[in-house]
Amino acid sequence: MEEILIVLGLFAGLVVVFSLFGLMERRKYTALMKMRIHREYGKFQEKPISAERAQCIPSYFKKHRTELSIDDITASDLELDRIFTVMDLTYSAAGEEMLYHTLRTPVFDEEELKHRDGQIRFFDEHEKEREALQYFFAGMGKNAHYSLYDYLDLADTLNDDKSLGLHFLAPVFIVAAIALIFFQTGPGVMALIIAIAVNIGWYFKTKGKIAPYISTLKYIMRDIHSGKKACQMDIPCIKQEQEKMKDALDKLKNFTRGAGAVFKGESASGDPMEVMADYLNMVLHIDLISFYHMFTQMQAHKEEIDILHGTLGYIEMLIAVASYKRALGTVCTPIYDGKEAAKELYHPMIADPVKNSYELKGNMLLTGSNASGKSTFLKTMAINQLFGQCFYFACADEFHTDMHRIYTSMALRDDLASSESYFMVEIKAMRRILDASKTPGPKIACYVDEVLRGTNTVERIAASTVILKSMLGRNIFSAAATHDIELTELLAKYYENYHFEEEIKDGDVLFNYRLMEGKATSRNAIKLLSVMGYDSELVTEAEDLAQKFIKEGAWT
Repeated sequence: MEEILIVLGLFAGLVVVFSLFGLMERRKYTALMKMRIHREYGKFQEKPISAERAQCIPSYFKKHRTELSIDDITASDLELDRIFTVMDLTYSAAGEEMLYHTLRTPVFDEEELKHRDGQIRFFDEHEKEREALQYFFAGMGKNAHYSLYDYLDLADTLNDDKSLGLHFLAPVFIVAAIALIFFQTGPGVMALIIAIAVNIGWYFKTKGKIAPYISTLKYIMRDIHSGKKACQMDIPCIKQEQEKMKDALDKLKNFTRGAGAVFKGESASGDPMEVMADYLNMVLHIDLISFYHMFTQMQAHKEEIDILHGTLGYIEMLIAVASYKRALGTVCTPIYDGKEAAKELYHPMIADPVKNSYELKGNMLLTGSNASGKSTFLKTMAINQLFGQCFYFACADEFHTDMHRIYTSMALRDDLASSESYFMVEIKAMRRILDASKTPGPKIACYVDEVLRGTNTVERIAASTVILKSMLGRNIFSAAATHDIELTELLAKYYENYHFEEEIKDGDVLFNYRLMEGKATSRNAIKLLSVMGYDSELVTEAEDLAQKFIKEGAWT
């Protein structure tokens, strides 16, 4: 008897030791996570994103994009993926996906933007509430391999398998066989063996089909659990979001029934009770019956699941934007008065940016030599237009504009997959802007770098002139950059001229990146040949040939 008590005492002691160790580890994790959350706020983020996760991040956006969303060409031109990475102070998949979605979804209602701005400011000013939410979002986590929407969309294919709802027959077979034993022992035992064998085979066949969806159900369970916790917090600025989640959670209250059976044994811990539960599931299909209930609930409440997931993500997105604004430092609230003007405007991705100002009465034509800053400035204008309509701030001392649909045509490439030349890609990119102007909606803001650069000079100048003129009267604000000085004369009545210039000093080309009124008067392509060490005879011959063309208008 004493030996048994000693063994039981040792066992109890081990349980206490491991429990204390687990408690210490949890406390250590909590302390480290809270330190990390406090440390990372208000700083630019440069966390690496795996290729697998990068494929998942746009899932929410793809599900909810509209005709007014930022299209793929514009997103690529403005390097929104890179900007997103620097902004991405999120700890949950929901927040990460919603931040990406918001960055590509401009708002056209200033009252909505003001409300969003108030929420962002609240989180920046209330550290306690902000960090409590961030810790809670960290508990939700991210999955590197899939998005919730990947399997929500695929669920219909599993729903076509009608046998999924027949697993309630598995325990019926077992009970019937056991009952038969009391009347005819031999046939009853044989029936029980057959029923067990059939059920186990049927179990593994179905288990393989539903394995990916169990992860999806777990994902939804985390959203439900997190949504309940978020609704219990007293945070005034998200009362509307809390009411939305409460309504969704009320309709999902039956979803969690049977969840314990579905997820039992998923940890593969080797616990004897879990092993026993696994065998019972194989024979009686308890987890499959519960899975079918949860799956049908998921199918019936996709809208509520979407609302819950999106609302949780929206709240974390607000915190990420608040952090990004603090990291930027100098920002202003846009003024939507229909003007196009800015003071000390800068690009948010440049470490030590040169700030520029402008005031337009109409459209802008931007000239200047190679590498002088034209492309970067166009991107600066477009990104700040986007920031204003997504987050209600601009990187400037003052920013006047209007609500715009934003399009660009800048960093285009040959499309090798469809065997299209650069020029074909260009004209299609420009055509999409002109086509968009024919559809009802807010005014378009169009930013174009080197119109039709993929063709010969004569046809480029002629076609560019006509295209840029055609944008007038089409509900388009246009800012275009070009190397073709001829366009400054051909479009003088329609576009205001601005330029960047350079200085050749001590055998080097220096750029100040200052925006100046008027057209460019210098060219530097041939001068750059000299700076880069080309033979002086070659440079001189090129200069003479260029000057002769400028004087005579013909190549000889």
